[in-house]
Amino acid sequence: MKEENPEPAPSAALPDLQQSLLDPATLEQLFIDLGALTEITEIIPKAAAEGYVPEHTRITLDEAKDLLLSGSIRGLQIRYNYQGSQWWDTLLPAPHGEGHRIVRIEHNFG
Repeated sequence: MKEENPEPAPSAALPDLQQSLLDPATLEQLFIDLGALTEITEIIPKAAAEGYVPEHTRITLDEAKDLLLSGSIRGLQIRYNYQGSQWWDTLLPAPHGEGHRIVRIEHNFG
């Protein structure tokens, strides 16, 4: 039996997701801004297809940038606090050498 006028299921709002393509100058500025304006909480390197990044590896922002630009890792997730929110930026090389793709999400856990 089908219920008429069922109450709508409570919706859990998903955080906004932003994506963009960064040229080398913009990527460099991103790392400068992250270092100067945020509190970095975690940097998670994504291993290359044929590489290995040990679990619980702690790397600095500069090391992360060097690994990303050298192609030693497949991608990078940087988690940081900024203006009362936690942000997660995932950086991946764009196809065809067209810079890097960023996926940014804001998490409000409070």
